[in-house]
Amino acid sequence: MSTRRDLATALFAFPLIAAATKSEASPVLEPYGEDAVRIISYTLYAEARGEPFKGKLAVAAVIQTRARLANASLTEVCLKEKQFSCWNELDSVPEYYVTGRGMQPADISARSDCYSIAWVVISSSRKWKYLTHFYNPAKATPSWAASLRGKKTIGKHVFGYLD
Repeated sequence: MSTRRDLATALFAFPLIAAATKSEASPVLEPYGEDAVRIISYTLYAEARGEPFKGKLAVAAVIQTRARLANASLTEVCLKEKQFSCWNELDSVPEYYVTGRGMQPADISARSDCYSIAWVVISSSRKWKYLTHFYNPAKATPSWAASLRGKKTIGKHVFGYLD
């Protein structure tokens, strides 16, 4: 899969999402529908599938905080270029996520958690914990890591916020 459009088509088979990811323009999606839940759920799964439930919630809080600060929809935040590595590194999408074949019990559980969390974050008016960034120090230390405030480690990721 070489483009965000190809990935969206393969993951969701929704023409609306596929059309929305053809260009760099913000996608036009229902902000509270099934399409949005699937995008948010996949983002949570791809970024935090191996993390404890609290880690998945923290990634959801990052998405919600970024959407609130940018006055954007949750899906716009997820699909924005260079915001979440799962949408930038399309070759890293596990084939079993697309096909469902060969999923291990831990993957099924993680996918279920992420789908549930996506529905909660999309339907809740509550402001979640203020988190704007996260990273996995075993994989990379971004340039902004030293400036991250309110640092908290959950699983393998460090979460916090930038002013």
